[in-house]
Amino acid sequence: MTPQDRLRSIRADLVELRKDLIGTLKDERSRKRGELNRQLHEVTQMLVPQYLYSSQAGQDAVVDRLMNHRTGGTFLDIGGYDGVSGSNTLFLEQYRGWTGVLVEPVPAQFEKASAVRRCQCLQVAVAPTSGEADFIEVQEGYTQMSGLAQSYDEGLLKTVRDDPRHKEQVLKVETRTLSDIMITSGLPDPDFVSLDIEGGEITALEAFPFAQHDVKIWSIENNSASKRIPEIMRDNGYELIEFCGPDDVYRKRPAG
Repeated sequence: MTPQDRLRSIRADLVELRKDLIGTLKDERSRKRGELNRQLHEVTQMLVPQYLYSSQAGQDAVVDRLMNHRTGGTFLDIGGYDGVSGSNTLFLEQYRGWTGVLVEPVPAQFEKASAVRRCQCLQVAVAPTSGEADFIEVQEGYTQMSGLAQSYDEGLLKTVRDDPRHKEQVLKVETRTLSDIMITSGLPDPDFVSLDIEGGEITALEAFPFAQHDVKIWSIENNSASKRIPEIMRDNGYELIEFCGPDDVYRKRPAG
């Protein structure tokens, strides 16, 4: 088989896989959709050059669809890492002209994000209260999974530390609340919030004054499939729209 024949065969397999994934998603309503959507996202990236979404599991594609491909929106990207790898907001910034704030406490990743993103970047961690806290920086291994020591999900941290590549250090970082970041950054009502803080999502949301901010869409990492996150969101006027990888995507219900 020639290289060209192999490429044709691989492409045919990917096309068939994409059809199968779309078919499975039509009937699947559980959290299994998250992994299926991630796979569909990856396959589509391979097959369709015009598919420019850059998130890990299609979160940005879902947000873009929910916002009717709106231009000029606003975002808050919490745990934005280097601003590029698996970013939920890069596409919106580059191709829809959105503006916003990216939050990343790890110095090396903050510097990378600041160098490549147009949006404002803040070197802080999100927590229920503003102040200072210990932060576990994963230096080798699962480097995208750094988080506050006080709220890091225990099961997830064990998985991270079991990686043979793992190396970490504990930093003292400044912490700020979600609400404080929104207000001081001039974004009291962002269209979209991406919240990925390795187990700290629940405490951050419990401390968030939903009534004071009009956020239209949230993508919230929920690695442990916690029932508390959907409970918080439902009680504050949001409906679960989709699962994308480990994330739950919520949209604010219309008033009335």
